[in-house]
Amino acid sequence: MIPADFPSGRRRFLVGATAVVVSLDLGCGKQTPVVTPTAQTRQNVPLRILLVGEPGDKDAVLRGWQAVSEQEIQVDVLPLNRADPSGISDAVLVGAKKADVVIYPLVLVGELVRNDAVVKMTADDLKRIDAEVGALLPTARNGAARYGGATHALPLGCALPAVVAQSRVEPIESWEDYDRLVGNQWDGSAAEPTAAGWAGTMFLWRCSGIKNWLFERKDLKPLVNTQPYVASLELMVKTNERYAVKDQTPDQIWNLVGEGKLRGGIGFPSRRSDAIGDTLVFALPGIQNLSKVVLDPFSPVVSLSASCRQTTSSKRFLEWLGGGEGSRSVRGQVAGMTDLRGAASSNDTSSPYDEWLTGQLQAPLIAPCPQLNAASSYLVALDKNVRRALAGEVTAQQALDEVAEEWAGLTSASGMEKQIRAWRMAQGMRT
Repeated sequence: MIPADFPSGRRRFLVGATAVVVSLDLGCGKQTPVVTPTAQTRQNVPLRILLVGEPGDKDAVLRGWQAVSEQEIQVDVLPLNRADPSGISDAVLVGAKKADVVIYPLVLVGELVRNDAVVKMTADDLKRIDAEVGALLPTARNGAARYGGATHALPLGCALPAVVAQSRVEPIESWEDYDRLVGNQWDGSAAEPTAAGWAGTMFLWRCSGIKNWLFERKDLKPLVNTQPYVASLELMVKTNERYAVKDQTPDQIWNLVGEGKLRGGIGFPSRRSDAIGDTLVFALPGIQNLSKVVLDPFSPVVSLSASCRQTTSSKRFLEWLGGGEGSRSVRGQVAGMTDLRGAASSNDTSSPYDEWLTGQLQAPLIAPCPQLNAASSYLVALDKNVRRALAGEVTAQQALDEVAEEWAGLTSASGMEKQIRAWRMAQGMRT
């Protein structure tokens, strides 16, 4: 297995540049060789990195890159409010015009591709990266790297929820079994992610086994208010009533279980550096190896901007962040980033969660998140109404009827044919 952090002999790949010939980048699809007196001149032109995430993530990226390269970088952070991501797509589109490299949520890949804001990666690019840092795990390759039959982004993280506990639990065959586990064995001392910005995604994770996924293919009619989804939300509401602690994020639940304040629940650490400890991890109810996986819509990916001015250096940075020397420590500190090239399970410092996640990411089948135009608005509508049901304000049926109505309105506003095409591309089809 190829390690995710390639050997120090590769440092020349990151630091070195030819002393006479470099590339003057006229956009990430074009390169024109020119003669320069030294490579240092080009290194003094900073790479412009747009990072959608948390302000503290900037320092981790800067420190990691500076440890392996003399190329200067400028990291601009666009804060992401997961509880209210409205307007984030427009902000990313604007920011991408002033960046060489863009780090942003998976759910926005479609919008950036359709607006020609990011560059498609060539087969040669992908082969070179795989040769240098190892092949992507199947789930990451199929679910987070491809859109419309092509690759426009490299995934940087695919954190998945796990059943976490202080003591061993038997494999949970169904969500009904999980409900009984919470009520009987854990006596309500548990939680699952239902905080603002997380409840809708948790609902999708619960629904991963439903065959007809979210929309009718032919006319994009929402299916979210049909019987399988309603039954799933009804059970989610029932289990939520048992929990001693509510409105938590996955990271908060991970910490509460690790500290012995909860017996169990559903969660994961937001940063790999927080994954250490004795917390036991198990698959979600009904999940078997190689089953269908639902990725967090806010999982981080990285793309070359269509406005990039330094192609060669931008590609080096992208390759490094995806698995190059020293990048594993960065992925351990940045929220949402995980090991995706199979090294975690062979690394002595890997946590039980890292090892478990590597196994889960062998699944080749993916249920896509709504990578549509106005994608964040679809997520807001889902999250808001799921939380209303959890709070007892409306029934599960009423909540999902409202979601379906809002989704239909968003589809109509963007144009049905346009959205149908976007949904087909989200499922890997070319048109």
